[in-house]
Amino acid sequence: MTRCASCCIDSMVRAFLLFVFSMCAHHFPLCRALTKEEIPPPGITPNRNQENNDRMQHTQNQHRELIEWIRSHRGGFVNDKLEVRQADIKDPSLGSGMFVNGTIKKGELLYSVPWDLIIKPDDYDDDEYDDAASAPTLSCETVYSLIHELNLGEKSKFGPYLKYFHDFQTNYLFEKWSETGTDLINYIAGYDMNGDGTWLKHWYRRCDGSHDILHEKAALYVVTRAEDYCLIPLFDLANHRNAHMNHPHNINKKIEIVGGIRADGIATRDIDAGEEIVHSYNMNPKLLARNQYGRGTTPDDGSGTTNIFCNYGFVESMPQRWIFENSLVDDKLVIFDLDYAKSDTGQEGELEVRWRDDKPNQDTLLFFREELERLDHVSADLAADDSQSVLSLMSKHEYNVASRYHEALVVAFRNAIFATEQELAIQTPKRDLRSEEDACDGGFCDW
Repeated sequence: MTRCASCCIDSMVRAFLLFVFSMCAHHFPLCRALTKEEIPPPGITPNRNQENNDRMQHTQNQHRELIEWIRSHRGGFVNDKLEVRQADIKDPSLGSGMFVNGTIKKGELLYSVPWDLIIKPDDYDDDEYDDAASAPTLSCETVYSLIHELNLGEKSKFGPYLKYFHDFQTNYLFEKWSETGTDLINYIAGYDMNGDGTWLKHWYRRCDGSHDILHEKAALYVVTRAEDYCLIPLFDLANHRNAHMNHPHNINKKIEIVGGIRADGIATRDIDAGEEIVHSYNMNPKLLARNQYGRGTTPDDGSGTTNIFCNYGFVESMPQRWIFENSLVDDKLVIFDLDYAKSDTGQEGELEVRWRDDKPNQDTLLFFREELERLDHVSADLAADDSQSVLSLMSKHEYNVASRYHEALVVAFRNAIFATEQELAIQTPKRDLRSEEDACDGGFCDW
């Protein structure tokens, strides 16, 4: 993207925000009086404790039912040391995760899902899927298989698994955000993050899909939860986490599909009791092959933190991979990893940048500085009193994720600038502004 194109988008988004300000003030005088203190902050409010407890109990019962359903079928297996539970009982917003309550050895079987408990195309051919490059952006046949099971209702044998579909909230995905939330994210990013590549456009164009709400939801469910062409119960309950760049890899599970027989989840290293079972959406080559927000040039480049957000609707935790187009040098890709340094004792230290390919130069440094300055202007604009009326037009979820994405960008650019200055031997004052905790100073997070 050229600097001119970026400036045009920036101007258009600013104009949109000003329009919303004026319309809100003119037609809805009360919203102009809204203050940032009135916007619900992240976390749990007292009058929602019972609601959250009921939701957690419902979810736990659902997890137990799914596990027993798999075990009840011939060939179905779930390790006794594997459990699906609330990631943090004090914070329901973190959702569920897959954990082990005992030591797991490398190569140990975590679960095995029989072939007839996997939703897949009717004409599935295992030979087609050996090459990651053949993985689809969206498996139309799998979506139609899911729709068929949904239409069967209580007659479907997938009842315990389909309950997860019914609980699936598409509004958490970026492409389903409100217009205000979408414009806000584009303003933060400095370009149109959705472009022409939304999943539903794939569904309409490539699958001849309908605009039926259930069908659209099925398409989004498959594209965000399937392993290639297969919806594998239990597999899709494992959360995303990248491998640490500074210590033995964090990814501790792999999936092996034995066509016509089963899908196995296998430990790729020793796993301690209490650890969460995770896999990476970023560096999994089969997931990369279906990534339509393709800013990475090769599978080795990965999807990147921004693409993870565009595809799955969340801002990943550390480690992160950042992929930017340097508008100062013909949109040349700048790729780096960001993670906490690891000491000999395994304790986390300061954030550390590792360059993916080329070392940074003066042009790279100038690009990073301009982007950080742009984000400072975004913070100032959104901290203004009038911005509160805009915030009232988006959901709490959109507000929180937009805040996290802005924070992640600020942290990434601050650390990239610091690392580039060190690489170029530029003397700079010692600063302590590179942690995630410091990213909110004086701006966006003060809404």
